[in-house]
Amino acid sequence: MKGGTSLEEALDRAASLLAASRSPSVFTGAGMSRDSGLRTFRGAEGWWRERRAEDLATPEALKREPVLVWEWYRDRLASLEGVEPHEGYRALARLEKRIGSLPVITQNVDGLHTAAGCTKVVELHGTVRTASCSRGCGFSLALDRRLLADLPPRCPCGAVLRPDVVMFGEPLPAGALEEALAIASSTDLMIVAGTSMVVFPAAGIPIAALSGGARIIEVNPEPTALSGRAGVIHIRAGAREALPRITGEA
Repeated sequence: MKGGTSLEEALDRAASLLAASRSPSVFTGAGMSRDSGLRTFRGAEGWWRERRAEDLATPEALKREPVLVWEWYRDRLASLEGVEPHEGYRALARLEKRIGSLPVITQNVDGLHTAAGCTKVVELHGTVRTASCSRGCGFSLALDRRLLADLPPRCPCGAVLRPDVVMFGEPLPAGALEEALAIASSTDLMIVAGTSMVVFPAAGIPIAALSGGARIIEVNPEPTALSGRAGVIHIRAGAREALPRITGEA
């Protein structure tokens, strides 16, 4: 917000832009999940405050210390138990149902957008809810913490399973990235909620939308590299508070 614009004024302006949009879309990051009670990766309560990414979230670490890596992912899976999508998620799902289409691109791996009822979700960084054979034999399964009593979990072929998340040093899935870029090129308004805009190439998606002429509604309590750009309305609030107001689905 610039020039002393109040939160109420910014919310009203954002709601008007969304109401006039013909092809809106959504891009979300870890701050969206945080409002449902999940820990983020960065910040005072982040996972990376306790362990280095290089120790846990790389293919090399999985080969070197599969038990340690899977203990960490088991903890992450356990942290999802009982977590429900907050009203911001549900507002997006209701908006999609009302207008017919609202593609969501997310950096999150928790599945909360789908749980809320969103039907077109591009998971740029994969999902922690499933695992696949690390040798690529084609085996995969839905994860449940009870399946992780004996670590590391193994494929019927004998290989260690790996969570279906994008680990550090790995490229984004080509199909997901292409789909996200296609959405960015066709949208006229993108709601960007809860992302720090520091993780690339994912952070390039909102920038691509903005460069293509789309307006941006950024929902984040703190400013990011996106906040001061022309064509961006920055709502300094959390997703749970702001999204129901912006969408009119409170």
